[in-house]
Amino acid sequence: MADPRLERAGEGMSMLERVALWSGWAAAVTLLVFLFWFAVTSTFGLGPKILAGVTVALTVFWASVHWRTVIGAAGTRGARLGTGSAVFVLFVLGSLILCNVIASRHAWRKDLTEERKFSLSEQTEEVVRALDEEVTIVAFLDRQSSQAEVVRNRLREYNMLNPKLSVKYHDPFLDVDEVKEYSIMQPGTIVVESGDKQEKVYGGSEEDLTSAILAVSTGEKTNIYFLIGHGEVNPDSTGDEGISMVKGELQAQQYAVKTLNLLVEAEPQVPGDCAVLVIAGPTQPLRDDELSAITSWADQGGKLLVCLEPGGPDLAELLEPYGVKPMSGTISDPGHGLSRRDTFPMAASYGTHQITQPLGRLAVALPLARPLELIETMPEDEYAPDMPPQGQQAQPLLETSSEASVAESPDAEGAAGPGGPLVMAAAVDAGIQPPDPYGMQPPEEDENALRMVVVGDGEFMMDKYIRGEGLIGNFVFTLAAINWLVENEKLISIPPKEHLPEFLTMNERQQKLVRVITIGIVPLLIGIAGFIVWWRRR
Repeated sequence: MADPRLERAGEGMSMLERVALWSGWAAAVTLLVFLFWFAVTSTFGLGPKILAGVTVALTVFWASVHWRTVIGAAGTRGARLGTGSAVFVLFVLGSLILCNVIASRHAWRKDLTEERKFSLSEQTEEVVRALDEEVTIVAFLDRQSSQAEVVRNRLREYNMLNPKLSVKYHDPFLDVDEVKEYSIMQPGTIVVESGDKQEKVYGGSEEDLTSAILAVSTGEKTNIYFLIGHGEVNPDSTGDEGISMVKGELQAQQYAVKTLNLLVEAEPQVPGDCAVLVIAGPTQPLRDDELSAITSWADQGGKLLVCLEPGGPDLAELLEPYGVKPMSGTISDPGHGLSRRDTFPMAASYGTHQITQPLGRLAVALPLARPLELIETMPEDEYAPDMPPQGQQAQPLLETSSEASVAESPDAEGAAGPGGPLVMAAAVDAGIQPPDPYGMQPPEEDENALRMVVVGDGEFMMDKYIRGEGLIGNFVFTLAAINWLVENEKLISIPPKEHLPEFLTMNERQQKLVRVITIGIVPLLIGIAGFIVWWRRR
């Protein structure tokens, strides 16, 4: 009797069993093709679906014909060991998947770089965490592009900040239906949508993504008007004399930057949709009807950023009722000016205010700054004589050094006015009411009251100082002031990191210290060490 184990496979089988055996091998081939296709495309389209269906059909046909072989193989010792191994593998895979799910929803990471190069900016984190509506980001990324993985990592950071923000990925060449649905014209396009609002981003930079999220989540844009016609800084100007960096960032934060010329109006009036009026360094006086219109609008709860120029109008009618009195002349700060320029004073100290919090160690300097004097605007409280009045009182933001700075009078050459510290910028919040004299109630705040920031210079926000001199602090201060005026505190932070080139700003004393250390002390120490080694060997 012949040993059945020595018979070749297929001998003694019927035609149906032979066809079923071939179907089993074909099922294995189609399964491999399906896995390869899915691994390459990562999409379960029509082709993979057909392959999966054919694989299942062929497998069922083979198992139904050779069911005795299947049952016999299942009862062997090898099958039991294989089943136990498969269960163990599934348990390990399930544990890993569970850990990944928990880690993706409760991620913890620490960026140890000084400028948080691998993290989103504080501004973006505030915007995304504040979302109260569903926002979807649909990214059409080309897998062959080196930038695709960078964008994926960035979108993952967004996704971890708020569960209301979801991210979807599509291939711009294979997902034809989605490409048609979103009218995608080029790879790398990212669509940000919320409800019926939609914004498209090209490239996937953090600034563009955050701007698009703001656009679909905040609705209408906030209008920022710049007064023109009196020699002010014009936001539409180009070149170093323009403010393209400030204007571009305001537009990225979903502000609409417009100009306002009251000279052409028969009856000057500040537009009703004006959220902030910027008066950036007028060199010519305003007409009485213009100043009256601005003052009336301010008294009704307007928000103003007023930047004065030495020799220009002081706007005392507008400023003094709120505790800011412009002084004549310019600030001279010997030994503490930017790049040894005495009339380019740097802020030596910042006030404790929301506007100055994002500055950190960034330098703020004002070219030809006009000093400001802060005056009291409310009578002393008879119930609390030791408590300074709070309502409508200006608060210093930027100050010069305590001793060296002086206010040079333009009337006489070399004449000096009051010494430091001199106030270069101040903030006024008329909505903060005086505290209860008996301490029974906390101070109340009127959200519709005037807010105003006064700066002693109007050119400090120009590109030639921010980009040319590396004064990123001027850039951050301007944006923080406008966001505080709009009462959009979630945007009072350092802007996206693409705007922060690496500059080192030092005053004259710091420069001398660096020269002494590098040219004098370090070579001297090296010489002494060399002499000691020579002497010991001798």
